Amino acid sequence: MSRLLRRTLYAIVAGAVLYAAGMIYFDARTIAAELADFPWWRFGAALALSSVNYLLRFAKWELSLGWLGVRRDAPRLTLGRSLVIYLAGLSMSISPGKLGEVLRSALLKASDDVAFSRTAPIVVADRLTDLVALVVLSLLGVSRFGEYLPIVVVTAVLVVAGVVVLGTPAILRPLLRRMGSLPVVGRFAAKAELLVDSAAVVLKIGPLLVLSALSIVGWGLECVGFWLVLGGFAGAEASLTLAAFLWATGTLVGALSFLPGGLFAAEGSLAVATVRLVAGATAPMALAATILGRTATLWYGELVGAVALAIFLRNPEVRARAFAATPESPRPPGGGQPGAG
Repeated sequence: MSRLLRRTLYAIVAGAVLYAAGMIYFDARTIAAELADFPWWRFGAALALSSVNYLLRFAKWELSLGWLGVRRDAPRLTLGRSLVIYLAGLSMSISPGKLGEVLRSALLKASDDVAFSRTAPIVVADRLTDLVALVVLSLLGVSRFGEYLPIVVVTAVLVVAGVVVLGTPAILRPLLRRMGSLPVVGRFAAKAELLVDSAAVVLKIGPLLVLSALSIVGWGLECVGFWLVLGGFAGAEASLTLAAFLWATGTLVGALSFLPGGLFAAEGSLAVATVRLVAGATAPMALAATILGRTATLWYGELVGAVALAIFLRNPEVRARAFAATPESPRPPGGGQPGAG
């Protein structure tokens, strides 16, 4: 089995075990008591909003494939197979910074022989524009809760720096060549040079603005989902603006922690902030709302991704190529030929 697919399975299992352990630690019975009278249609609505968000994120993936001219070299890549590949990447949502979603590039290499280096930068653009969206949504309440301003500022600075460095070949190529002489990181830097041209395409201002707009709408839907969940607990009073601020800043904390999927960092910060800022919210109520919100987003995505990955691997020929594929040996752009599947 390829290293990337093996890590996918490890990440899913490890994340589930950690979450289950956390539930036991924080007293599952207390959380269950808070959920006894919860109107579950609200959770169903949050799942539906997450599903729309995934379709918007798929639109980002498709737009990026178009900008990179991928279908020119892979004319047999159907919209349906592209969707399955995109959704399969959600199975790596609990990797650090979600960068494990580069699994999509490995699957695209296996199904249509598209060079890994051609599409891997899409994940970088996706992450950067997600951070842009979270910063924008955080601004809805940061003026009222100034203690969260450093988080927003640090994220904004990192985004700008990332776009400038990663999207400018004149800066990135010399940097990677210098890093190539360093121990450990040297071999990764040499391989990363193959990604420079594609990164420059998807990190141009025009594409970034389009991708960021889609991200703002997508993450906004998740904020609405959390607002609906919060509204299901008797006594809790939170405006949509406050719920968006809480969800965005909590997710930013998880992202900056660089823990797998932001596990526990996002949950902890979101639960604490909910108790502090939402009128009528108790600690058990905030924790229950946080768990429901994360289940309707992170863990729902993991489930959807696992199902999509299983569907993708049904084809024996493609499965064999996927298990053999590794991102450590990418091919130069432009050399792919459509494969079976």
